[in-house]
Amino acid sequence: MLSEPPKPGETHLWLSRVAGGLNRTLNPEQCFEYLQRCCDEFVTHRPVTDREIQDAIDLAYSEQGHEQVNFGRRPIHWPEPDVTVIRKILTDTTPCFDGETSTGLNPGKVLPHLFDQKDLVCTGIANDKETIRPLAEVLPCTERLQFIVPNPMSGLSGWNKSGKRSIRCQNNVLERRHVVAEFDDSALTKPMQARLVTALAQIAPLVMAVDSGGKSLHAWFHVEHWSSHDQARFFASACLLGADPTRWDICGWVRMPGGLRPVDGRDPVRQRILYFNSQDLGGCQQRGDGSGE
Repeated sequence: MLSEPPKPGETHLWLSRVAGGLNRTLNPEQCFEYLQRCCDEFVTHRPVTDREIQDAIDLAYSEQGHEQVNFGRRPIHWPEPDVTVIRKILTDTTPCFDGETSTGLNPGKVLPHLFDQKDLVCTGIANDKETIRPLAEVLPCTERLQFIVPNPMSGLSGWNKSGKRSIRCQNNVLERRHVVAEFDDSALTKPMQARLVTALAQIAPLVMAVDSGGKSLHAWFHVEHWSSHDQARFFASACLLGADPTRWDICGWVRMPGGLRPVDGRDPVRQRILYFNSQDLGGCQQRGDGSGE
């Protein structure tokens, strides 16, 4: 895990894997200090915030938390990608969206279908700049935000694994409403990722696919009424197809649909909505009118 530095775009997953490898030998505080030193020495392509390190630790040490409601958060050993299955899907599957064409929708059009008006929504303009507000207060500024938690929050703050008050923590999530599958293998083009997303849409209702503004797509699946066991089984299927296992984190950031991603030395990139199904039905519905933004 520490044999070589993480490549750009892989730091988030690298942090979680290292924390997961240390959770039986170091306590969370020792792991935090160790990861801080690792980031200072090995991660040179971008800054890593303390919050990002803490998120990785929270996910890796989630079975050792304080008494709390548990939404299936015990660490799970997700399956490795199955190259044979992936190759077959890429060959045989007709995608329900092309992975490149925008629907032309903005956040104000899609978020009211994903969250109720009464829901508290956690958003961020940066990784360590989170805010929780009612949906109505979020909508006017969504197009300039970078991140969102794909599940509704239960309050303005909660108790994290360290016993401290925290805005974005697992214990402050009301329910797991969506599972997000992210495919960030640089060998997979976005049209190829769309085929993998389509295959998963035969198992769970696909409600949205978002271009991250980088190399990956974020596919939102509606699992609100599923048992935690069925939610985990579905996510295991996603991991078999190469999805990032850290996206299981119930309070983890995903890209704001239609939001804005800053890029060093370049203009910000719009996180385009490539597919949206407002009916929240299983399978693939028509992608949209394909108009630009």
